[in-house]
Amino acid sequence: MILQKYFAATPHTYIYDDDSIRYKLVKTNPDKINYNWLFVPGGPGADSSYFLDLINKLDMQGNYWLIDFPANGNNISESVPADYDFEKWQKHLMAVIQKFEKPIYVGHAFGGMFPLLFPKLEEWLQGFILISGAPTLWLMAAEQHANANNILPATTARNNFKNNPSQETFKTALLENAHYYFPAHSLEKGKKLLEQLPFNYYATRWWINKIYDLPFHADWIPQDIPTLIINGTHDFIVPYMLFEDNLRFQRNNITIKKIKNAGHFPWLEEMPLITAAFQLLFEKVSLTNA
Repeated sequence: MILQKYFAATPHTYIYDDDSIRYKLVKTNPDKINYNWLFVPGGPGADSSYFLDLINKLDMQGNYWLIDFPANGNNISESVPADYDFEKWQKHLMAVIQKFEKPIYVGHAFGGMFPLLFPKLEEWLQGFILISGAPTLWLMAAEQHANANNILPATTARNNFKNNPSQETFKTALLENAHYYFPAHSLEKGKKLLEQLPFNYYATRWWINKIYDLPFHADWIPQDIPTLIINGTHDFIVPYMLFEDNLRFQRNNITIKKIKNAGHFPWLEEMPLITAAFQLLFEKVSLTNA
């Protein structure tokens, strides 16, 4: 089984499966039960490496994995071009999760919203954590949230990318609109994170088109598995209130946590609150396996 190869992996080395999905075992904290924490990044297109600071602060038992679908981040090669057919990601998600024993899925933004299209995940996951996501189309609500807080876009950079899409114009637009991702007190730190982050803009363009074509709407509401939803109040990319206002997600197995003064990467501003929330979620998962 491929799974056996994964557990034989040396931390910090890349492993690729037959679909060119990239796995990186960051660390392992073994115990009687081997949980597998699967960290899937946002964007889409953002390299999963931005999770490292968060993972390094977590100490729950299990194996901690970074996962990049083909053409995500810098998972690009001669056989996986930057303008990959991202529709294939839909079959990759379930295939990834089914490779692992006792998976706990941690998705950020796109990485957390994409699973909401797959109700079958209820049968496979031990736990689910969604950070900086939404249950429905969010762009209009994000604009309203930004306007209410006097957050204005860098329109020149945005228009330049729209009219001349390239990796360079995308990165410029991303950095000049960083104030949508981070509150003022962490803006410079956030810019450094974005500046050094491998980010394939082709994936982002695919997702923006797809959410309107669907249109995006959560088909899966976790029924029984312990679930944690985290949003920052100063996230002007995906506004925090959409899960709070959605009655379908008001369930005993779902904890919705609002982090004040935090942005799109809330652990950057409030690491202790985020790690404590992870710990509580893990305690609930552990009870189901006691």
